[in-house]
Order: sequence, then C-alpha cells, then structure tokens
Amino acid sequence: MRIMRAPGVALAAAAIVCQPAIAGPGSSLGPAARATPAPWWQHAVIYEIYPRSFQDSDGDGVGDLRGITSRLDYLKSLGLDAIWITPFFKSPNADFGYDVSDYTAIDPQYGTMADWDELVAEARKRGIRVMVDLVVNHSSADHAWFKESRSSRTNAKADWYVWRDGTPDTPPTNWKSIFGGPAWTWDPGRKQWYYHIFLPQQPDLNWQNPGLKQAMFDVVRFWLDHGAAGFRLDATPYLFEDTSWPQDKDPDADPVWLKPYNSQLPGTNQVLRELRKAVDGYPGNPVLLGESSTRSIEQLRAVYGRDKDEIHLPMNFLVGNMTRLDAAELKRRYDEAATKLDGLTPVSFFSNHDQSRQWSEFGDGRNNDRIAKMSAALTMLNPGVALLYYGEEIGMGDADKATLAKAPIGPKRPRTDDRDRARTPMQWNAGVNAGFTRGTPWLPVATGYQARNVAAEDGKPDSLLNWYRMLAKLRRTDPAFRTGRYVPLDSGDPSVFAFARVNPDGSGAMVLANVGADRRTARPSGLAGVTPQGAGATCASGKALRGLTLQPHETCIVRFGQGKRNFGFWRLKRLKPPFDL
Repeated sequence: MRIMRAPGVALAAAAIVCQPAIAGPGSSLGPAARATPAPWWQHAVIYEIYPRSFQDSDGDGVGDLRGITSRLDYLKSLGLDAIWITPFFKSPNADFGYDVSDYTAIDPQYGTMADWDELVAEARKRGIRVMVDLVVNHSSADHAWFKESRSSRTNAKADWYVWRDGTPDTPPTNWKSIFGGPAWTWDPGRKQWYYHIFLPQQPDLNWQNPGLKQAMFDVVRFWLDHGAAGFRLDATPYLFEDTSWPQDKDPDADPVWLKPYNSQLPGTNQVLRELRKAVDGYPGNPVLLGESSTRSIEQLRAVYGRDKDEIHLPMNFLVGNMTRLDAAELKRRYDEAATKLDGLTPVSFFSNHDQSRQWSEFGDGRNNDRIAKMSAALTMLNPGVALLYYGEEIGMGDADKATLAKAPIGPKRPRTDDRDRARTPMQWNAGVNAGFTRGTPWLPVATGYQARNVAAEDGKPDSLLNWYRMLAKLRRTDPAFRTGRYVPLDSGDPSVFAFARVNPDGSGAMVLANVGADRRTARPSGLAGVTPQGAGATCASGKALRGLTLQPHETCIVRFGQGKRNFGFWRLKRLKPPFDL
C-alpha cells in the first residue's frame, strides 16, 4: 500500500515512543476524527474479568460483584473502555457459570441485582462500560426450562432442547463432545437422547423453536434494561446442527469443535441477524462480541454477516489460538485481519479463561517480561479492538500442577478443570492471598505473586503494568494508533514482524517486534518516501535503538512525520506513572 502525499513533501524519520513516555498535547485527535465519531467499541480496550478470581469482598474465598466495584479505580487507570464479566448467573457450577440455571438471577456467591446496578453506575462514572457474558448455545440441566422439557414429550417446552429417538445403548450419531465423550446423553424419563456439544450437564438449546428464541431475546432485553453495554456471546458457532444427523467418518479428528455438522450452520446467521437488530434498537451502541472460532480469515469475515449485520466483533482466534510467537505467522495473521475483513473491526487477543496465559504460553523462562511487552504491543497497537485478560498486565502466568493440587474439591470447586491454571486469583499485593481475599481462596494464589503484583509494579516506570498503561494512552490520544490505517511492511529480517499505522497526511508510526532470541537488524520497506532511522530511540527494554538493531524480543515504536515543519508534532514528553488516562 502506498502513502498518498503532496508532491515534493518528504517524509522524515522522527524519534520513537517507548515506556513510560506518553504522547504530548500535539497528538490529540484531529478535526476529521472528531467530525465523524465512531461507535465507542470500534477502538475499544475490553478487559475480561473472571469474577470468582478477581476480588473477594466478603471473605468467602470467591470473588464477587462488589469486589469488582471496589477495584474500578484501578481498572480506570488501565485506560479501559469496557469490562466483560464471565457468567455470574445462578448456576450449579458444573462449568463454573457457563451452565446457567437462571439467566436473569445473579448467583448469591456473586451478590445481588442491587450489587450489579451499583457496579454499572460506578463504572459509568469512570467512563467504563460493563458487558455480560451470555451463554446462548446451552443452559444448565438444572434450568427450569430443561426440567420441563425432559418431563414429557408433550410439555410446552418439550422442543426447547435438541432431542432424538434411539435405544438406550445406541446414540443417534457418533458425534463427540468438545469436552470429551459422546455428545449425546440418554434420558430414562423421556426415553430419548438429548444433545450437548459440551458437558452432559449443559444441554443444547433448540434455536429452531420460536418460544425458546423469544425467551432468550427477552433475556437480552432484561440485561440491556439493567445497563449492560453489550454481550460477549458464548459458543456462537454451535447454535444449529445438521438435522440430517450424519455419522462422522472420523469423529476424533481435530478440531472437534469445527465439524461441518456442528458449527456455523446457516440458521445461525438468521438468529444473529435478529439478535443484532434487537441490540441495535437500544441507545448507547450496545455491542455483540462473539466467541467465533473459525478455520480461516474468510470464515471469520462471514461471522460479521454478509451485510455486516450480525456480530459486531467476532474474536479472532486465528491469532488468539497461537501457541508460539513466530514472526512469519504473526505477519500473515495480522495482515489478513487488517486487509481481508472489508474494513470491519478486527479483535485481537492472546489469553482468556479457556486457554493458557500468554506469559506462560510464549515465555522462555528468561525473557518473559520483554516477551510479554511484545505481545501487549501487538494486541494494543494493531487496529480494532484489544481484548485483555485480567492479570496479563502484571505478567500473571499459569499455575503449576502442584499449586492446583492444593485446591480441594468441594462447594467452591465442584470439579477439577485443566483450565483452572489460568484462573487463579488476581495478584494485588504481596500480602496474604495476594490481597484477593481475607478467607481461603477457591483456588490457591499462583507462586511468585510476592514479586509480581499490582502494588509492586504500580510505581515502577519500566514495569509491564505501566507499559500497558502507556499503550492504552497511545490508543486513546494518538491518531495513528487510534484511526490510522494499517500498512503491512517487509521488515527485511525473518525474525522481525513490522507494520505501520499511517494517518491521512502520511505521518504515522512503525512498530518493530523482534520475535527472535538474538539481536536483529530491521530494514523495513513498504512505506514510500520513508527511511526510518533509530538513532536516539528508546524501546520497550529501555535501551536505545541503534541503527534499527533490536535487542532479543525487543519491541520499538518508530515515528515518522511529514517534513521538518511538523517534527515537533511528534515530540513526546516523559511523564511518571500513573498516567492520566
């Protein structure tokens, strides 16, 4: 892609920004950006909170809504636009809230509806919106709907779930559950099989039934009426099944969750269009964030809707599911997201409640902090929405098996779950239980929290926490990183991933990320008229960038302006954290 510029105006390389510097007054959004305000979510930073592990307010060892409210000032310091809270509905916790027994009731362990209303009101005062994690594919087997459905074949809700005939010893198909084992369970009372792509305690809802659909849309309206800023939609690819019920020639072939008979069936599109229409009818631009696993960028584009009328923000698992940092793969996947989605808003992330934390996934045991700053920069400086997972900003990693083994099975933790490694309590300080609870935490705090916690990192200019804050400041105030177009670059080195964010006047910034464990020299190309020079530049490590030679796992932000006349526009002043976000 070529930069359009006035004839005879050269693009001059300028200094760069790195932690803990923030953009100076000259970097405020220009008139063009103010003239056509985008929906709040288009450039948002959204922070996922696993509520039982974030902050406990009453000493029972389980985090709650009041705990989140007590930490809103901290969340504001991160420069967030919204928080997404994983399910806090009433639930028997077979899947820790993702098995909902009442969609409009808050589980007592998390608080009350008054606590929710207070959280929304206090968050709004701080410019933070609150999103609900809505489980749309299935409910709990303890839900009143399912109890009625399984009671008889003539009940009014008999077809609110997916039932099939068969004999007790032969399931209707050989399909597998995502959580292992068959995707069918025999119900001796109804004498039929019910379908569950997840646990047997999570029967799939039948979205072909008009009554069920209306009931779920009523749930959506209920939470919007209670101040929700939108929804993260759980398991959206699985709303419909192939009703010819084919047998699978290789049911164990991966990925089990992307079979042609269990995901992305056409009926899903119609439901999502109707849901989008219902949400768009509310003020405040409420948003749909989708758990949208896909095999390709073309499938991801389809999730937005043929007419851009389905999910506003499908999560890009093509990046999120990466298990190692590779410069070529990062380039391919980020370039695709920026150039093959028809200008729609990409959604970047690396960690969440279902997978390993990026600190552990990508870390090498020696350079974890520098690698974490790199993954943060890639998430935050690419266009679109950035999703963060609680604790990634302080370098929380996965718990080891020995730590998890200390957690007893009981009311607070009904079963073991490998994913609990990424769900340990938030590390607030070096005190007892990391400041999470004054009681016994439902999961033990991860080892090493005494050194890696919010209090320890808060005042250190070069900490990971303040790196995240600086990146958030850039997204808010710098036109290049807020609305600048993405330009793929050739870094000139196979270990360096490079891209640029370019303003309409041709100014902007270049991001260089050395994914390798050795020093590398970048020779980026792809920006007409720009010859970047790194002399005097500072990078994520705090070391100078000399001749565009990057330290191992180094990330640098190199700016370029439009001639000497505008050089001062890019001058950055150094401030001490916390940053004024």
